[in-house]
Amino acid sequence: MTHVCIIDWQTDKVIYDELVKPEKNILDYLTRFSGITAEKLFGVTRTLGQVQQDMLALFEQHDTTPILLGHSLESDLRALKICHPRCIDTALLYHHPRGRPLKPGLAWLTRKWCGREIQTAGEGGHDPEEDARACAELLKLKMANGPGFGEFKTDHESILERLARVPGRHGRGVTSAVCDYGNPGSWHGAKATTAVPCKSDEEVANGVSELIMRHEFVFGRMISLSESLEWTTPKANAPSPPPAPPPVESTAATINASLAKIYASLPPRTAFILFSGHSDPRAMSSLNTRKAKFESEIRAGRRLEDIDRADWWSAQDGRALEDAVELAKRGLLFLCLKDG
Repeated sequence: MTHVCIIDWQTDKVIYDELVKPEKNILDYLTRFSGITAEKLFGVTRTLGQVQQDMLALFEQHDTTPILLGHSLESDLRALKICHPRCIDTALLYHHPRGRPLKPGLAWLTRKWCGREIQTAGEGGHDPEEDARACAELLKLKMANGPGFGEFKTDHESILERLARVPGRHGRGVTSAVCDYGNPGSWHGAKATTAVPCKSDEEVANGVSELIMRHEFVFGRMISLSESLEWTTPKANAPSPPPAPPPVESTAATINASLAKIYASLPPRTAFILFSGHSDPRAMSSLNTRKAKFESEIRAGRRLEDIDRADWWSAQDGRALEDAVELAKRGLLFLCLKDG
């Protein structure tokens, strides 16, 4: 921690701006990112402990605990070695274009939503006052335009719909087919040329093998391995207790035979793309259930002290859920091109 700057939300004036004497010798000032040089810190005597006392004194001037605004505040508070109960973080208020748990950068947010550039000093680094003012502007925009402002609008167009606009082998749009469990025609297969409902992996494999000669893009999904691993959520009408799943080894062997059959049915110069799907989702599902239960209790008007502490949902649980979601997203991808 070498520089602390605080501006007042209502007056837009700087109310605190201090350089901080480092506790140890600095080997690399990282000026490009920090904006700090040896010349700037020459003669600085104010210590981190004194800065902490100054900040606490500022907070105590208010009748109520003030709200601290910043970007990725956990990093700043960790460097300051202080805690604060009321915070607004623009890294959480606004979305990263690729979604959670990624966080958007402050310079990107300011350029995207405020229409101006910050942190443009290059090797000179950026100024904490500039960052603070950018955070204030972003919050004011959010307050003026509503909670949905700053949510990155992703493209929800189906790949099947997009393919239909691309000229295929016969001059018209690329034809597509979906073989899946349930009724894919009313779900992700709604935009496909053909949608085939299936009840087993065998039906999926047979459907893909038959449709590949009549369509230029075919999608099929098999779930028996996920069921063997007990990664699939039981259906509402499933018997209780559910029957024991077959051994993973035998299920994998059956899937391998189905994939070999599909590959054999492919015409020459066809791309074969195999996704393993998600990873183990059970931790994510368990945390989501806990979160939903806690939020339901709060919406019902129950007070925290009336809820078993073991059922509380904390910020630490939220971080654990983000980690579990990221883990569940992981999978494997195999690509090959059938040659002749």
